[in-house]
Amino acid sequence: MQLIIIGFGNVGRSFLKMIGEKKKKGSNKFNSDLKAVAVLDRKGGAVDPNGIDPEELLKIDTKEGTVAAASNIGQLGLSPLSAIKEIEADTVLELTPTNPVNGEPAITYIKAAIKEGKNVVTTNKGPPALAMRTIVDLASQNNVDFRFSGTVGGGTPILEFVRQTVEVDEVLSLKAILNGTTNYILSKMYDEEIQMNEALKQAQLMGYAEKDPSLDINGIDPALKLTIIANYALKREFDFKDIRTIGITGVNLDKIRKDKKEKRKVKLICAIKKDAIVAPQSIEISDPICVDGSLNSIQLKTKHMGEVTLIGPGAGGYQTATSILGDLLAIEGTSYYLKQSTIPKVHEALS
Repeated sequence: MQLIIIGFGNVGRSFLKMIGEKKKKGSNKFNSDLKAVAVLDRKGGAVDPNGIDPEELLKIDTKEGTVAAASNIGQLGLSPLSAIKEIEADTVLELTPTNPVNGEPAITYIKAAIKEGKNVVTTNKGPPALAMRTIVDLASQNNVDFRFSGTVGGGTPILEFVRQTVEVDEVLSLKAILNGTTNYILSKMYDEEIQMNEALKQAQLMGYAEKDPSLDINGIDPALKLTIIANYALKREFDFKDIRTIGITGVNLDKIRKDKKEKRKVKLICAIKKDAIVAPQSIEISDPICVDGSLNSIQLKTKHMGEVTLIGPGAGGYQTATSILGDLLAIEGTSYYLKQSTIPKVHEALS
């Protein structure tokens, strides 16, 4: 399978490292056939129809600050749309940062790839949250796959968990912790009794928070994820703009200490019953979804099974990279243990 990788941040680098490691181990035929023929960042790209050496490209990127500096294969100024149209590949990995306003330029890249007959795997929450139906219909018309397991829960198969539960039982309500960054911050505030700005600095040092953490601490990131879960997995019509969203900026140390005395913790909770909301909420420490660090959790209240809960890592480059590999394996139709963290062909699931 030949890949074009658009966006070379933490997730893109982790994915390239992962396939490089698997090639060295020769773990199975699929991995040996998996190759990146183009990798693009903000300054340009590196292109090799025979397959880019992951280790060498990562060295160049670390040293020069761009893959476009790669000897012989580097192309300064190479644009994603040019790469999509001109480079032969089976699948495009769209890994650019999330734009919560209009999903661009990712939506444009994804539509262009689909029109060129290329499958798309994305970890960008903008396109499936803001334009899922349009992209799904376009993928169906062009007989290609559009997959986005890594947009929710990192390597934890949250979308699959919810979708399968919906297939066998009636889901009455949902509550979840869907943002590893804010969960890490709130956990640090609780454990070490430190102010939010100090906890945020620690999250940034650990790589859980970006230099600009506004999407996380303002609740935008989990609201996008909740929109994806609602529309894809729960099959409910929710608009991102209609989700009431309150971030964690109003949570102070006094509130943390008060909850500690009452054996409760403040968490940024995503909930769906009749309406959808993202807001800080004090929950009992004994509540199954009350997880710490960068973990995510989701609990479904169902008609027949009662409450069912899933817990797993929700942040990190390697964790999200595993979901990409799982989606690629599903596209290839390969039976492998990572298949549990993939989602089926989206246009079939939404029909």
